[in-house]
Amino acid sequence: MPSLKPISWVLLGAGVLVGGFLFWLQVGLVSALAGFGLNGISLQGHLSAAADSLVDGDYQAGEAEYLAAQDSANAVVASSNTVQLAMIDAIPGVKTAVLNWQRSANATGAITQATGDLISLYGDLSGETGGEKIFSDGAINMAMLEDLPNRVNASTANLKLAQADLESIQADTFFAQALNDIRDKALREMEPVQQAVASLEGVAPVLPDALGANGVRRYLIALGNQAEMRASGGAPLTLVMVELDDGKISIPIKGQTSTQLFPPLNAPVKWYGPALNTFFPENPRNAPFVVTNTHPSLLMSGREMMGAWQGGSFPAVDGVVYLDLTAIGAVLTETGPIESQTYGSVTGDQLGQILLVDAYADFGQEDATVRQAANQQLVDDLLTRILSGDDLVKAASAIAGTAPGRHFQLYMKDPALEQLALDAGAAGVVASPETGDWSAMYTQNGNQSKVDVFQQRNVTVTVNLEADGSARVNQQMTMLNATPADRDPGPEKGIGYETMWIKNAYLLYVPDAARDYQVSYPSGFVVRPFKGHSRQQFGQGWVDDGYGNKLIRVVGWTPPGGQAAVGVSYTLPAGTFIDAESGKLVYEILADPQGLFISPTITVSVKGPQGWSPVRYQGMDVTDENATVSAVLDAPTEITVEFTR
Repeated sequence: MPSLKPISWVLLGAGVLVGGFLFWLQVGLVSALAGFGLNGISLQGHLSAAADSLVDGDYQAGEAEYLAAQDSANAVVASSNTVQLAMIDAIPGVKTAVLNWQRSANATGAITQATGDLISLYGDLSGETGGEKIFSDGAINMAMLEDLPNRVNASTANLKLAQADLESIQADTFFAQALNDIRDKALREMEPVQQAVASLEGVAPVLPDALGANGVRRYLIALGNQAEMRASGGAPLTLVMVELDDGKISIPIKGQTSTQLFPPLNAPVKWYGPALNTFFPENPRNAPFVVTNTHPSLLMSGREMMGAWQGGSFPAVDGVVYLDLTAIGAVLTETGPIESQTYGSVTGDQLGQILLVDAYADFGQEDATVRQAANQQLVDDLLTRILSGDDLVKAASAIAGTAPGRHFQLYMKDPALEQLALDAGAAGVVASPETGDWSAMYTQNGNQSKVDVFQQRNVTVTVNLEADGSARVNQQMTMLNATPADRDPGPEKGIGYETMWIKNAYLLYVPDAARDYQVSYPSGFVVRPFKGHSRQQFGQGWVDDGYGNKLIRVVGWTPPGGQAAVGVSYTLPAGTFIDAESGKLVYEILADPQGLFISPTITVSVKGPQGWSPVRYQGMDVTDENATVSAVLDAPTEITVEFTR
C-alpha cells in the first residue's frame, strides 16, 4: 500500500481539525439553542405558576416555583455566554441575532429577579419567610417598613433593565426575526409585574408617615350597612377609630353609631363639612352622623364623616376607610369563618344573610341592643384576626378586590394618600366622563327601614342614534322591593326597621353635555329640590352636585312586592358619537355602580340611523338596526356599540 506524502498528512490532519471544530461548533450551538428554548419555556411556566401561587396566597408554592424559575433563568443566561456564540458573533448577519439572544437572556434574568423581590416582600408581609414580619400582633416593624422603598426601587431597576434589553432587540434581519415574537411576548408578560411594582412605588414612600412614623395618625373605619343605603354606600352604623403611633396600633374608640357613640339614638351634632354640598346648604351642619354619606361621591361624604366625627367631640382623624358587608364577607371567604355565640359559624357567603336579613327578622326593635352587641363582637373578632398579621395579605387582597363595586372606599386628608386612592379606583369618585354617555343612579334610604337589602334594580338605557353623531337617550331605573312574602309588612309607610316599606330618594345624574334633560317618575312621587343653593340651581329641581355634575332628587314610597320606575331623558349633541378616524358611529356609555348588596343590572339598547348596521360581538343581541347589550353593574362598566354603513 502506497504511503502518504508528508503534505497529505498535513492536509488530513487539518481536515480532521476543521471537521472536529465544526462538529464542536455545531454541538455547542445546538446545545445553546436547546438550552435557550427549553429553559425559556420552563421559565415561563415557573414564573406564571409563581404568580398564580401568590394570588392564591400560597407563599411556599410561590417560592418553590420562583427557585425553579431562577434555575431556568440561569440556564438561559448561560446559553448566551458559550464560546461558540462568541466565535460566530463576527459573522455578518449573525451578530445581530447573537446580540438579540444575549439581550433576551439578560432580560430573562432581570424579570426573574424582580419577581423574586415581590415574592420576598410577600413573605415578609405574611410572615411565611420564617423571619420577622413587617406587621404582626398589632404592631408594625418600622425599620422594615422604611426599607420598603429601597426594595421597590431595586425591583424597578431590574424591570427597567429588562425592558431596555427587550426593546433594543432588532428584528430587521432573517436571523434576528426568530426572536421578534419572543421579545413582544416577554414585554407583554412583564406588564403585570410592572404594574405591581408601580403601585408599590407610589405606596412605599408614604407608608411610614401614614402609619405613624412621624407622629400619631388616626383613621375612622366606617362599616356600611347595606340594609339601609346611603348614596355613597351603606349607612355607617358601626364605627372604629384606629390609632397608629410609631408602629403601635390601637383601637381607642369603637361602637354602634346610633346608641353608643351618638346617643340618644343618633343625636344631631354640630360639625363643619366641605362647602358646595347639595345636601347641606351651609356650615355648621346640625345633623346626625348617620346622614353624612348621603352625597354619592366619597370625595364629599368622606369629608362630611370626618367633620361629624370631630363634631361629636371625638379626636380629629386623618382619613376615612369605608367597608360594607360585601367587603367583610370577602375577607371571611379568604381567611375562614368566625364563630359567634349568637349566630353560630359565620362564613363569608352567609354573612349578609345573617346580619342584613335574619338578624332583623329575629331581633325586634326591643331587642336591638342584643343584635348590636352580637354584631360588635363579630367586628371585634375580625379586627383581632386582621391585626394579628397572620392573614394580612389575604385580607387586604380580598378587601381591595371589592373596590370596583364601591364596597371598599377611601378618603384621605393627605394629598399623596388621596392620590393613591384615586389611582387605585378606590376613592368613590362620581364624575361625568369627558366623552360619550354616562349612567349614574343612586338611592338614599329615607325612613330607616332595613329592606334595601332586598332591592332588585335594573337600569335600561334606550338610545336613538343619528347619522350626525347626536343621540336622544332615555334612562330608567326600575326598583323592585322584593321583600319576602312571608315577612310581616310592618307599619304602612312607617319609620324604623320593622317596616317593610321603602322610602327612597332617587339621585339621578345626566352627562355634562346633556341638553333638554327631563325627569320621569311614578304618580305620588315628587321632585325634592335642594334648598339654599341658588347659585347652583339649573331649574326644575336640577342642581350642581358641587363638582359640576347635574343632579336631581326624586322621593317616593314603595310597598313590599311593589316596584318604582324613575328615569331621565336628554339629548347629546352632534359629533358626540362619531369616530373621526374610521367614520363609524360609536356609541359609548360609562355606567357607575352603587354598593348594593344585590348588584344591579344594566341593559343598553341602541337604534342606529337608517342605512347603518351594528357591528356584532359576543353577548350582543341584534335586530335590524337595533343592538342590545346587558351587564351586571358590579364595577364601573363601559359598553360600546359601533355602527357602519
